[in-house]
Amino acid sequence: MSGADIHRSGSPVVYRAMWNDDRPGLHELAARSFRNWATWIHPQLGGGDFEPAEQHPPEGADERNGSAGSGSGNADAVRVNLRRETAAHGGVSETLLELEQEAPESQSIVVLRVLTNGREGWVWVDVQMPTDQPAASSASGVHELVCALLDDAEAGGGRPRLGGERIGTRPIAVEPTRQQVVPLAERLTGSSREVPYVVIAHDYLDGPGPTMARARTTARQLAGLARVYVLPAQTINPFQVVMGADLGVQPGEARLYLPGEHEPHRHRTLAAEMVRSDPTETGRWFGRLLQSTLVAKEPPELYRRSQQLLGERRELLEPSPDTDAAERVEALETEVEAVWKTLYQTREERSASRAECDELAQQILDMQEELELAQLRAEELQETLIDKEHKMVEVLVRAGEAGVALDIDASGKKYPQVTSVRQALKLARANLLKVEIPPEAEARVVELDNAIEARSWARSVFDGLLALEAYAHSGVGFGDFREWCKSSKHPRAWYANSKKLAMRESEEVMRRSELSRLRDMPVSLRVRNSGRITMEAHLKLSNGSLAPRLYFYDDTGSNTGKVHVGYIGPHLPTKRFRS
Repeated sequence: MSGADIHRSGSPVVYRAMWNDDRPGLHELAARSFRNWATWIHPQLGGGDFEPAEQHPPEGADERNGSAGSGSGNADAVRVNLRRETAAHGGVSETLLELEQEAPESQSIVVLRVLTNGREGWVWVDVQMPTDQPAASSASGVHELVCALLDDAEAGGGRPRLGGERIGTRPIAVEPTRQQVVPLAERLTGSSREVPYVVIAHDYLDGPGPTMARARTTARQLAGLARVYVLPAQTINPFQVVMGADLGVQPGEARLYLPGEHEPHRHRTLAAEMVRSDPTETGRWFGRLLQSTLVAKEPPELYRRSQQLLGERRELLEPSPDTDAAERVEALETEVEAVWKTLYQTREERSASRAECDELAQQILDMQEELELAQLRAEELQETLIDKEHKMVEVLVRAGEAGVALDIDASGKKYPQVTSVRQALKLARANLLKVEIPPEAEARVVELDNAIEARSWARSVFDGLLALEAYAHSGVGFGDFREWCKSSKHPRAWYANSKKLAMRESEEVMRRSELSRLRDMPVSLRVRNSGRITMEAHLKLSNGSLAPRLYFYDDTGSNTGKVHVGYIGPHLPTKRFRS
C-alpha cells in the first residue's frame, strides 16, 4: 500500500513526518498537542495554549476571531473543520485527527495518526493538498505541530526516534574531538543510516551567534525529517580531514547527507551566500528536496496490521441482513487476506518503479543545480558589466564628456545578490527611498520563493524595484514609466516591450467585476483615503506556470512623489489565465 493513498481525500500527500514514541497515554497526549496547535492556527476553534518557541504565526494563519466555517459574510475567511476518530481491536489502537482548512485560494488537510499495540507507538503527520497548489511544504505551519509533538515526547520520556535513532528539534554541536567527529563521519558515510543529516559549518563572516541561530531555525523546520549538526570553527578542519575533499563542508555552507550509499554529488551543498541570505533558506531548500522521497515512504508494519484488524472490527459491527453472518465474515476475511497477498506480490515492482523515479528525480535536481550555477554565472557577468559601465561613466565625467543619458541612479549604490523574493523586498525596503511596498503586497510571495525558479525571479523583482526607484528620481519629463524605460537610456531601465511591461489591463479584465476587483490593491493613505486603489500597470517578471507579476501605481507627480507597489506574486486571473 502506497503511503500517499491512506486518507479519504483525493488530494495527494505533500508532506510527511513519522517516528516512534514510547510515552504512556500517547493517544491523548498527541491529540492534545494537535488540538492546541490547531487553535493556535485558527483561534476561532477556541481554547488551546500552544506557544511555538522562537517563531511567529505562520503565513496564512487566520488570527481573526469567529466560529469555524461561519457564514459571517467574509468571503476571504478560512473555513476549518476539526475531526477525530478512535478505534481499537485485537490489541491495536488507532487515533486519527484531521484539520481541514479551506480558503478562497487554497485548501489543505493536516492529518495526525497515532498507532499503538502495547509494544510500540507511532506518530504520523501528513499534509494533503491539491497538486496544482504551490507552497505545499510550508502548509499551515505544520512544522510547528511536529516540533510540539517531539518536544512533548522528549519532556515526557517518549524517546522519539526513527530507525532506532533519536530525533529532536534542536541542532547538535560537534566538539573538535575524535570521540565526536569520527562517529559522526562513520554515520554519514555508512549504509545503514535511515535518517537524513544536515551539517552546517561555522560562518567566519557572521560569527558563531548567527550560525547557531540559522541552525536552530533549520532544525525546527526539518524536525521529524532530518537531524541537524553544527560544526564550530575548531571542528571544521578535523571534519574535513576525516570526510575528505568530496564529502566535506566549507565554512558557512550547509550540506544534506542522504541515507544509504550515494555518489558524493548526491549529497547536496547549499552555498554560504544562500545560507546567510535568509534564516529559513536552508530548511526550506532541504525540506523541499527531502519531501519527494518521504511522502512515498512505506507505512510501518503496525499500520498494515491496524488496517487489517480495525477493518475486521468494522465488518463485525455491521448488522447482518441474513442468518449466514458468520459465513459472510469468513468470506470477507479470506478476501482481505487475498488482497494483502496481492499487494505484497507487487512490492518488488513498486520498489523498482520507485527506484527509477528516484533516479529521475535526482537527474532533475542535477539539471536544477546546473541551471542555478548558470544563473549565478550570468549574475556575476551582469555585475561585471555594471562595474564596467560605472567606470566608463566616471572616466567620461572626468573628461567632461558625459551626457545626461549616461547618468546612473540617485545613489549609484551596488547591492548584494538576492536569493529569494523575500530577501529582495527586505533589501528594497531598507535602501529604496521612492518605492513603497506595503506588507499586503507580498501575501503570495511565498509561492514564488517555493518554486524552482525562485532565485531568478528574486533578481528580476529586485531589478524591477531598482528601475522604479530610478524612474521616481529621474523620470520627470518622460511622460510615464514606459517612456522613461524606452527613452532615458538609464542603466537601471526596465524592458519597454509588451512582453515585459504593461501599463494597462485589457478592456475585458476591467469590464468583468470578478477580475477587476483583484486589481484593487493596497496603497498609502496619502494617495487614497480608503487605502486601496486600482492598479493596472505591472512588470511581467517571467512566463510559465506561475508567470509572476509586479503591480505598481505611479504617484511620482502627485502628493507622495513615489511609486507604490500593490502586488508581487503569481499571475492574476484573466479570461485566458487562471491563477
